[in-house]
Amino acid sequence: MLHIPGLDAALYMAHPGSFRSLSECCGVPRAAAAVSPFATTAQTLEAIFSCPKTQAGTSQNVNQPWKKSLKRRKGGIGDSQGDSTSGGAFPASYYTLTAQQMHENGYPKYEVEEDGSSPQNKLGFIRTRPAAAGAKPREMVAIDCEMCSTSLGLELTRVSMVDPLGNVILDKLVKPKNEITNYNTRFSGITASMLLHVTTTLGDIQEEILELVSAETILVGHSVESDLIALKVYHPLVIDTALLYQHPGKGSSSVYKPALRTLTARFLRRRIQENKNGHDSIEDARAAMDLTLLKIKNGPAFGKRMKPHTENLIQVLTDHERRCTLIDSRTVLHHYAVSSCNAVITNSDRESLAKAEKEVKKDSIDFVWVQFSDLHSYHEEEARSSEAMAVRVAETLAFMTCKKGPKTTTKIKPVLSQKLQAVLTDLDNHIKRLYEALPLNSLMIAFSGHGDTPGVRQLQELKWKSLQGLKQASLQRWTQHNEAVLEEFAARAETTLAFVCAKT
Repeated sequence: MLHIPGLDAALYMAHPGSFRSLSECCGVPRAAAAVSPFATTAQTLEAIFSCPKTQAGTSQNVNQPWKKSLKRRKGGIGDSQGDSTSGGAFPASYYTLTAQQMHENGYPKYEVEEDGSSPQNKLGFIRTRPAAAGAKPREMVAIDCEMCSTSLGLELTRVSMVDPLGNVILDKLVKPKNEITNYNTRFSGITASMLLHVTTTLGDIQEEILELVSAETILVGHSVESDLIALKVYHPLVIDTALLYQHPGKGSSSVYKPALRTLTARFLRRRIQENKNGHDSIEDARAAMDLTLLKIKNGPAFGKRMKPHTENLIQVLTDHERRCTLIDSRTVLHHYAVSSCNAVITNSDRESLAKAEKEVKKDSIDFVWVQFSDLHSYHEEEARSSEAMAVRVAETLAFMTCKKGPKTTTKIKPVLSQKLQAVLTDLDNHIKRLYEALPLNSLMIAFSGHGDTPGVRQLQELKWKSLQGLKQASLQRWTQHNEAVLEEFAARAETTLAFVCAKT
């Protein structure tokens, strides 16, 4: 299955010479309606990968993946295979937060001043150290902390850490430096009697953490920024289950984070945080570890919220014992790859073609997904350029005026720029090579999904700015002619193409 975003029927019909190989390999296309003339690639892909559920509902494997993926251990912990951090199509390191994600979610940031000092050090923060030469660092540990309110704010009163097998490697109570004003027992589980004879300080705990956690260790938890701030620790490798899974009722665009007890009940079929005496940090750390292991085993798409009454197409194919390979960008694979499929990350159309040529020849692979996105990238680049948009609006308006004028014997068609011609030439050559690589009796589906939606969205933005009286470089004011051009752009973007051919 080949996805070619950005190719609309108007472009194909106006310049058939630029698509000779596509026509020769795949024959006559069928016109189709896009999700919307304003759709983003993400919206189009969700429509493509959303498979309607059967009347009987999802299969057992989809509806209850935890039964197949999570073998229950004594004590209720996840799978106990040897290498727990690399059991899926993506290694555990794939799920660690980026620097941008850590910044956006309030994680402590390690900084160095001009004199080489660190402002964190002045506040009592420490930084995890690389493992000693020849020493093997722990791969992954889960952490959860409990805090009480003091005269200074929230301070650490308990810290628990577990390994991927659920074994406790640290569980200690901590005496806050400042006077406790509220034990927060309902949530922390901490009481005055528990801390009565405790002498362990935050500094003591920091020293232990430096022994247990190396800079190379992946730290797992739920909203781990709170734990790291309470511990006054900077650590670069974090998997945060509050960001690893989507909010069940809000979807991927939500600013809301799912509760740990909600995720545990939904995906692990386990109830936690029900003790009236407060939370158990060991229980919470184990839950976070199990959720992470489950995600690693099932792939990036696991736990992603699809449209109502739909399933992930790749999961459906997998449930029917069809081996799949997805060749695409990291972002796409993150949303739709499942554990049993081959996930191949690529960053260009040339790289995608090279990988696809190899995958389609494998007898063990039943379904290959690949995307050629250079044409869509070209449209996005043009939409960002005020000068290019002004030229396109003028050309489209002139073309529309010519079509309405007196009939002539000469067929008028838009002129391709050298850059667009080069993009289309490469695209056509890529399609030809991909078709030639297919074995006999293969079915090839090529479709565009949507046309030039970036151009449509940019015109919409220009229209809004003009109506708001905002100055803009590409248009002085919005006119009926501009409105006609917008309608033309939308009509083109919405009419896409689909090719289906069998190589015999």
